[in-house]
Parts: sequence; C-alpha cells; structure tokens
Amino acid sequence: MAVGITLSTKDQVGATLLPMLMEWGFEETEHLGVLRWRGLYLIVVDEPIVPTEGYKPRIKPYPIDYDGLAEQLGIEYYVVAYRHASKSGAPCLTVHAPGNFGEALYGGRPRELQRTVAKPMRSIFLRLRENPPEGYAVSLEATHHSPTSFKTPMFFAEIGSTPEQWTDPEAAEHLASAILEGVFEVGEAPVAIGFGGGHYCPKFTELESEMAFGHICAKYALDLLDEELVRQMVERTVDGVEAAILDHKGMKSRQRRRVEELLRELDIEYERR
Repeated sequence: MAVGITLSTKDQVGATLLPMLMEWGFEETEHLGVLRWRGLYLIVVDEPIVPTEGYKPRIKPYPIDYDGLAEQLGIEYYVVAYRHASKSGAPCLTVHAPGNFGEALYGGRPRELQRTVAKPMRSIFLRLRENPPEGYAVSLEATHHSPTSFKTPMFFAEIGSTPEQWTDPEAAEHLASAILEGVFEVGEAPVAIGFGGGHYCPKFTELESEMAFGHICAKYALDLLDEELVRQMVERTVDGVEAAILDHKGMKSRQRRRVEELLRELDIEYERR
C-alpha cells in the first residue's frame, strides 16, 4: 500500500516544505491537490489541519476526507508535516500521535484518540535524531490535539516552536529527508504505549531506540484515564501493542496504582522504568 504525507499551505511549515518536496520529484496527479513520487502521495490542503484556536464544533471540521482519499488511493497511513508551537520557543523536531484524553480544545472529539502507527513514527524519529540542525532538540511528544476520528492511521512530524523555525529551510529539509527516508525503511521493534512523564517524554524518547511508542499519556493527563481510554491507547495503536511502560518516578502513588489496575483489567503487560 502507499503512504500519504499531508501538509497545509496555511501552515508555515507546510508552506516551507511544499517547494522542497516538489523539487524532490513529487508531481501532480489527476486529483486536485494530490501529488505523487514513487510510492508516496503528497496531499496539499489550503486550510489548517489542526484548528489554531479553541475548538468550536462545525459541520466540516477537517479540510478533506482523509479516509475517502485513503480508500481511493490505497493509502495505509498519513504523516502530517506540521508546526509545533510552545511558550518556550525552543527549536525542536518532534513526532507524536494525535488524540484528546480530555476536552477537544484543538479539534476532534473529547476523550477520543486517533488511530496511529508506532513503527513508522519511530522510523522517522530515529532519522530526525541523526545530525539535526544545530540547536534543535529531537523528542517524542505525548498524545495531544486533533484529528481523532479518522479510520486511517495518522501521526505528526513537526518543527517547533516559533515562526523563525517554521520557515527555517535547514530544519524543513531535515524533516523532509527524515520523512521520505523513514517511510521507506520501517524497522521492526516491540510496540508499546506509555504512561507518565512530561509532555516531551524524556524517558520514552530515550527508550525509542529500542521500542516503538504509539499513544502516550503524560502525567498531566493521568487523572483523566479510565478503562475506555486505555483500551483506545491499545487498540488505536494499530501495529500491535505488546506492553505498557510506566515512567513511574514522577507519578503520584494513587496514579500509578490506578494505571496498573486498568492495565491488569485489560490484561496488558506493563513495566516500570
């Protein structure tokens, strides 16, 4: 099956990446906004993929029907090339699964996680980590923001955290290279879900060299968890979760007990790290 890369021209990272990818060899197809190179499709949209302000329900919350397009073109999963914003403004390159453990502040539905794929996400992450532009940190992020409802798996590969980095050609070239190389050479690794730690997942970022993380619930969202959300973390990491990893040192004891109880109820092996 094919792989889809999608970006938005309303997003500064997407606008920076598009001419680079066209130079790489992507060519227009008979489908408007769809380009192709080898076994990859590039889907270009002219609206934000993630809402930039607090979410308000609307009839058509996403710019295109990604599922319909995936069925039509035989796309197995999407990599969303996008910007990452943070108050710190620190230069970074990140990957993460989308989903909402709580409210739908930036699109999607509340308490719903998007289907994702851990091994391709790891493959791109490992390439991002190889000789990144000077000053850029590379990390995983915990699951956050939309989309949440597509059947076709998705994950984000991002440049952060300010317009200076979003338009940085060196960072964009590094991201493009990591995506294009990563999707063609996806390696094998045990698949896990993660609980605890900060938003930038230092423990899971370290462990990503030996395993592939799908959905990650950071410590700030642990109190939102119930059996249904943990079940979604497992079932919507679609390449098959083998275990859960707990970054337990920053957890409150009641949170750790609750997470372990939920994992036992769902018969999921877990390990404290």
